[in-house]
Amino acid sequence: MAGKGGRIFFLDEMRALALIGMIVYHAAYDLYAIFGLDFDFFSAGWDTLQLAVCSTFIIIAGISSRLTKNALKHGLVVFGCGMLMTLGTYFFMRSQTIWFGILHFLGVSMMIYYIFRKSVKKAPALLGAVISLSAFLCLYGLPSRNIMFGNIAVPSELYFSKYLAVIGLPGPGFRSADYFPLLPWFFLFLFGCFIGKWFKERKIPDFMMNKHSDFLCKIGSNTLAIYIVHQPVIYGVLSAFFWVIEKGTAL
Repeated sequence: MAGKGGRIFFLDEMRALALIGMIVYHAAYDLYAIFGLDFDFFSAGWDTLQLAVCSTFIIIAGISSRLTKNALKHGLVVFGCGMLMTLGTYFFMRSQTIWFGILHFLGVSMMIYYIFRKSVKKAPALLGAVISLSAFLCLYGLPSRNIMFGNIAVPSELYFSKYLAVIGLPGPGFRSADYFPLLPWFFLFLFGCFIGKWFKERKIPDFMMNKHSDFLCKIGSNTLAIYIVHQPVIYGVLSAFFWVIEKGTAL
């Protein structure tokens, strides 16, 4: 069924799939880091899932920022939710505090886009998309002190302050359970902003305009709310599960 009012249901469905993947990843993380389950969490498979999920979220956020007139408002709301995550983890799960996670990043990126939106719209979309994606790939690994696909080591002197973690240069003492600095990730967001031109002009395949799953569209249109509550729910369910197992074993 075609989207009424020109809604692009493909974006909702992709957001939903990314959210489901994120829930699976976070459940695995909790099992490993909090509940002490012994398995190879830092394997290539889990790393690939995390990269695919987060990249999908970030690109779609960039596209959506190009489609909306309220990027500043959305950015403030998302950043505010990120700060709530910081407060919640700091007071209730200190070892898993999130100082600059994906919500903080997306909120700041939306606000930056709003400030420079006229320049982005004037730039050639294809050229901008190619440059942005190339910059992301080249700078990927900056927080880990290497760039250009691991071929160039970044001078350690640049990582002198934990406050530089926001831009991608985490210094001594910085730790965040979820961490998405502006570099390199803003370039991936910007890639979404540039290709968002074709979404805005509806120069996209017809199947992207059609709804394929009511379930996925429902999830995809409520991503932020589900994201905020999913970690406490996962932790609660897993805690109850292991409590039942422990009691059952004791009997």
